[in-house]
Amino acid sequence: MKQRLSWVVLAVLLPTCACAGGPGARAAKSEAAATHDDRAATEKLIAGTVVGSLSERFQGRPVEARFGALRMLPIDARTSAIEGEGSLRFVGDPGWIGFHFRSIYDSLLGQPGPPEIDLGVGGDARPIPNDSLALRHLEDRAIETLQRELGVDDVRMQLDRVETVETGQHYLGIEARGLADFGRDGSQDIRIHALYDRRDAQWLRFDYDLPSATPVAQTAALPR
Repeated sequence: MKQRLSWVVLAVLLPTCACAGGPGARAAKSEAAATHDDRAATEKLIAGTVVGSLSERFQGRPVEARFGALRMLPIDARTSAIEGEGSLRFVGDPGWIGFHFRSIYDSLLGQPGPPEIDLGVGGDARPIPNDSLALRHLEDRAIETLQRELGVDDVRMQLDRVETVETGQHYLGIEARGLADFGRDGSQDIRIHALYDRRDAQWLRFDYDLPSATPVAQTAALPR
């Protein structure tokens, strides 16, 4: 909505400026219009890239997305960082899930790089008390994932800082920190970022990070 509103404001203001002067005002109008058109085309391209990435993340499941205002931050003469917030929903599902994204746009190539997307944030997300059943599922999923991806057998979880937000009516965004105990191999700090669908009892996102170890950051595959 913010993005559309900004376009309306430009459409109203530019003709007003043109009436205030002669050739110089007309040249300024043309330049401003060209800049606006270029930005609008870039934003449309970025939005398409984000939607494609979201659909791929959910294994081709059709999604709809809406975007707020985008921010373009120049990095150098060629590239800019583009970031913003939006919300998505699966086709046929009334609930919207907030997200934040960031991408690097290459003006020479005229295309954005793969976006970094953080799901379950912004939008109508609201803090709620932790769901005990979801937390048990989270610990089980974390243990199973670490055993499979790190090739270890003995794993126990001790999550001592958990924050939960509810979004899209039946989705839980969970941020957790604690210790992953590997028995004789010691323990390591762990951070977990997850998005849980309570209605279907399914993890839509499960990312973990072991910052104190040799850099490890894995994204678990979604269940088939």
